Amino acid sequence: MAQMVVAGLMIGSSVMSASASYNAGKQAEATAKYNQTLYDRDAILAEQQAETVQEKVKLELSNFRQQIKTIQSSVTQGYAMRGVEISEGTPLKILEKNFKDAKDDEYIIQYNADVESANLRNQADQSSYQGRAEVQMAKYTKLGKKYEAFGTLLGGSAKAGSVLI
Repeated sequence: MAQMVVAGLMIGSSVMSASASYNAGKQAEATAKYNQTLYDRDAILAEQQAETVQEKVKLELSNFRQQIKTIQSSVTQGYAMRGVEISEGTPLKILEKNFKDAKDDEYIIQYNADVESANLRNQADQSSYQGRAEVQMAKYTKLGKKYEAFGTLLGGSAKAGSVLI
């Protein structure tokens, strides 16, 4: 009779351990899926920020071009008020240099915005990948916990059987 009680306790203990392992696997998967939603949200935000950077640079370039036009007009008007011919010589070279420098600055502004956007898109890709990887790892953990639960049940059954023999 005592052997039956011991065997029953062994089996009950094995069932409880197996259940805990199985539930730990399910919880790991649920946690990973939740974390994936956070990573996906981060990816969406990074993509939106990348788009915002490009929209912002359009406005900055428009304002910059307007400022350059104003400066060039002021320079031209200054020469004209002094009676200086601007179609040749130093005044023309100054206007051409101002224009070239402005174009160089425009390219730099756009380049910096493109780099920032690319970094944000890379960040979005990384977040998305990290979320998918976490879910995949949780699936492996869940599978491992299932095998652990089966092993616990088989081990408990074997121990209970050895007590009864």
